[in-house]
Amino acid sequence: MYDIPKGVLSLTIAIGSVLAMLGGMWFVFSRLKQKDQGFGANSLKALGMVLFIPTLVMVAVAVPDFKTETLAALLGTVAGYVLSQSRGDDT
Repeated sequence: MYDIPKGVLSLTIAIGSVLAMLGGMWFVFSRLKQKDQGFGANSLKALGMVLFIPTLVMVAVAVPDFKTETLAALLGTVAGYVLSQSRGDDT
């Protein structure tokens, strides 16, 4: 196979992650505008995921000493955050 230099791979992943962030933010904002809604708990959760997951991918690739246990803990935190229930004000 091809032997891709690490710098080129890191740059490619960084550019792809930034494009994923921008595309995800555009999608979230366009859905909010389409539904004529403001920011709420779920829209902030969506924006957080759109920004956090590509950042996590960039850090995992760019930092050579990034341990798999740390990555698993961060991904578990993300999964718990996404699957948690948002409660509105009951008062």
